[in-house]
Amino acid sequence: MSDMLRITGLISGMDTDATVKKLIEVERIKVDRAEQEKQYLEWQKEDYREIANSLRGFQEEYFDFLKPATNLRSASTFSMFSASVMSGGSESSAVSVSTSSTSQVGSFSIESISQLASKDKYVSGDVISDITTGSIADTANINTKLASNNKMSFTLDGVTKQIELNSAGYGSLVDFATDLTTQLQDAFTNVDMTAVVSGTEISFKIYQKGTTTDESGHQLVLGSTNTDLLNEMGLSSGDRNTLSTSQTLSQAFGLSGDQSVTINGKTFTFASTKTIDEVIQTINDGNAGVEISYNGFSDKFTLESTTEGNQGIIDIGAASGLFEAFKLQGGTETYTQAKSASFVVDGVTTTRDSNTFEFNGVNVVLNETSTDPININVESDTSDVKDMIVKFIDKYNELINEINEKTSERKNYDYKPLTDAQKEELSEDEIEKWQVQARKGTLNNDNTLEKITRELRTSLYESIEGLDISLYDIGIQSSTNYKEAGKLVINEGKLEKALKERPNEVVELFTKQSDVSYSNASQRIERKAENGIAYRIYDVLQDNIRLTRDTNNNRGALIEKAGLETGVDTTSEMAKKIRAMDDRIDRLLDLLADQEERYYQQFSAMESAMSSLASQGEWLASQFGG
Repeated sequence: MSDMLRITGLISGMDTDATVKKLIEVERIKVDRAEQEKQYLEWQKEDYREIANSLRGFQEEYFDFLKPATNLRSASTFSMFSASVMSGGSESSAVSVSTSSTSQVGSFSIESISQLASKDKYVSGDVISDITTGSIADTANINTKLASNNKMSFTLDGVTKQIELNSAGYGSLVDFATDLTTQLQDAFTNVDMTAVVSGTEISFKIYQKGTTTDESGHQLVLGSTNTDLLNEMGLSSGDRNTLSTSQTLSQAFGLSGDQSVTINGKTFTFASTKTIDEVIQTINDGNAGVEISYNGFSDKFTLESTTEGNQGIIDIGAASGLFEAFKLQGGTETYTQAKSASFVVDGVTTTRDSNTFEFNGVNVVLNETSTDPININVESDTSDVKDMIVKFIDKYNELINEINEKTSERKNYDYKPLTDAQKEELSEDEIEKWQVQARKGTLNNDNTLEKITRELRTSLYESIEGLDISLYDIGIQSSTNYKEAGKLVINEGKLEKALKERPNEVVELFTKQSDVSYSNASQRIERKAENGIAYRIYDVLQDNIRLTRDTNNNRGALIEKAGLETGVDTTSEMAKKIRAMDDRIDRLLDLLADQEERYYQQFSAMESAMSSLASQGEWLASQFGG
């Protein structure tokens, strides 16, 4: 549009602006229609994503291994037994049991548990960090430092306190330590922090209040208020009574060069620049059958086998400077040898390397030793599995109903998305009611959604290769009401009977898994024929909401269609359509501006012509003496 100042209607007397506005309204209709089409596309994208979220919620509830209580792909979810653990007529805590789909109805007795399985373990024989102990060469030097700065700061368990000593100094190291102790105990009242003197050595100890009994679990850090005084005491700002695992081996232990240690035949080598955290992580991730950890409360390292019993005996190789620094070698370490569990079951004395074992399909965990007989009784109990299947069918029906409502909802052609001008004439309530009608039918007869419901139905009813059981056989079938379009109905009595009489077949019906992988597109027909119901439905869900890309670089169909709610979507089909509509709207607006400019130019030309005619008329009149 031209920036030229328009002066119009001076000769003709016309309201040019109003006239141009009315002429442009006809052209503006094209822009409004394009913006309405864009809004409809936005609604379609939102509705696709809503269906995708529903599918994702269904998948997470019933096909996720992180939810073992409802994961229909796992046989362990279909445990149809209950077990009781009794001793002397009351429940026993000495043993815990859990049933599985392979449990057997019956009972057995653990007559005694003489020993629990334990892990091989090494623990530092003494505290690691003795770095709050220093040495004072001359008390006179202490007094000199106090004369210039008589304050010190200490941080105990994250709380920092500043104390003030005698700036005139002390007659002896014992006097200095005594006053220091008094000030510390006044500052920290929950414990007795004490400065202990032995010759010229001074150290800080933490005792239980009112006693001389060590109290572990506290972290003491020396502050920076008086570094000169600390240096005179042979200490430094930041010294602490426990390790900081972010320190390097050189900083924490004064080690230099490479440090090696061999555990169960596997050698680890660390540069002295490696932090303690890095050493711990490397050993724990090294598949040596051990875990190492540092406890800041006890100020000790623990090296423990990852397995119980004799199979987990730890073999530490030759003496290592690293493990000597950790006080796990060198003679001060505490060693606890692994033991196997020993117990008597149904009159048979036996051992296990673990406190957990399986007996008659029952998972048994030994919790404590016992001389009293413990009776485990297993009974058939299908109620939980039946309830889970009923809830699954209800959720499936909700999902089918949601999709069917979208695909059968007709578009209301009497209501189109409102333009900005139309919204200005309506109240918020009127706009909301209008929008409800205007966005109907966005997914009417949508091929993608109809394909989902079609594939879900065939997943349920096509026979499963190698099985002689179907959903119909366990009391589940399609509703005879055609209006319910694929919903399922349950005969709970028939379902319960099938669970009791054909439990293993029911488990297979849901959990059978093909050897053909999901990613093998060329054998999907074979995979579907071999898969049980749970894996078939899971595959359909993956086909539509999968975030990973296949060999054709495509994600799930609904993700390709409408993208994800998080992040910027530029590649989905709907995003491309909306972007194309934005381009169309921009072109129409440019054309609208050009047309408006042409109208103004035409009216300007008319005004110029009328002005010229008026001038000619005045000249002619003057020639005739007018």
